[in-house]
Amino acid sequence: MNILIIEDEEPIRQVLRELLEINGHTVEDAEDGAEGVELAVRHPDLILCDINMPKMDGYQTITEIQKLPPCRDIPFIFLTAVADRAAQRRGMELGASDYITKPFTEREIINALAASVRRQQPLRERIETLLTDHRHEAGANWAHELMTPLTGVLGGLELIEAEADTIKPGELRELLGIIRAGAERQHALSKKLMLYYELERLKTTSAATPAHADAPASITAGARGAAKTAKRTADLTVRCDPSTVPLAGAPLGAALAELAANAFFFSKPGLPVVVTGTRRDGRYHIDIVDQGVGMTAEQCVHTGAFKQFARSEHHQVGLGLGLGIARSVAEIAGGRLTLQPGPGGLGLQATLDLPCV
Repeated sequence: MNILIIEDEEPIRQVLRELLEINGHTVEDAEDGAEGVELAVRHPDLILCDINMPKMDGYQTITEIQKLPPCRDIPFIFLTAVADRAAQRRGMELGASDYITKPFTEREIINALAASVRRQQPLRERIETLLTDHRHEAGANWAHELMTPLTGVLGGLELIEAEADTIKPGELRELLGIIRAGAERQHALSKKLMLYYELERLKTTSAATPAHADAPASITAGARGAAKTAKRTADLTVRCDPSTVPLAGAPLGAALAELAANAFFFSKPGLPVVVTGTRRDGRYHIDIVDQGVGMTAEQCVHTGAFKQFARSEHHQVGLGLGLGIARSVAEIAGGRLTLQPGPGGLGLQATLDLPCV
């Protein structure tokens, strides 16, 4: 493997380099976190990083490296002289795959490398299969989103297995909380992927049989669900004319939930998100308007599944499927989704234009 060592103490760097090279690995090293971030763009197979370093500590270093799209799935092992469980948990939450305490033995290093490879390889193979099927979509960083929740799950389980006889009840509950959070995030991502591909299937097969939905009920349920999740129920206003649209209620509610969730994410708490449903000329227009960061006219035109704009700037997570789901729902009903800057150029206005029954 090609291994990057980030360690401010030269004697330890030298020992690690010699140990790894003797075992057949190629090694690069950095004497601080900033240099380590620069070398990480060469995409090593694994990174060994000290935690207690001046200027940029190990936690800051892993955070900066994981902002680089090609580096997000690189296994990251922390080195530290302090055997502190809180530090282990923090490292695991940031995405580290292991934690080695100084002074270490050659066997501990080699075993940690082997464990990291075993832990990562099956997941990488699955991701590679997805990338082969959807190569043109890989630039959206969605492969990383599939892997991230599992890091907390696997890391938490490994820590419990390693210290099952000594771990305290309070620490066990905290670890189980981390595992549950990762599992729930993975579950949500999986459900969204399943919905997206089911909608894509319905668009191209005869299975897309017409159904009827009470538009105000489905719209209100979807928008309020998103507001509750975002803890911004006070910011939501829903006003809908009565109407029926040729679409099942669940997909319509899902589309509204995705559009409303985007509106809440990209606007600050306290700013309104207004959802209106208006019937005119045999069509039903659903507008979701926020006062957030908005999108440029070019971005509004070039939206698509697995695509996110200014991801790092807005600290986005997820797969970028929300607009794809809403667009597919509209097309199944014989309608369309359009995006444009909000009134006065402020925020974003998403519009579902659907036929009425």
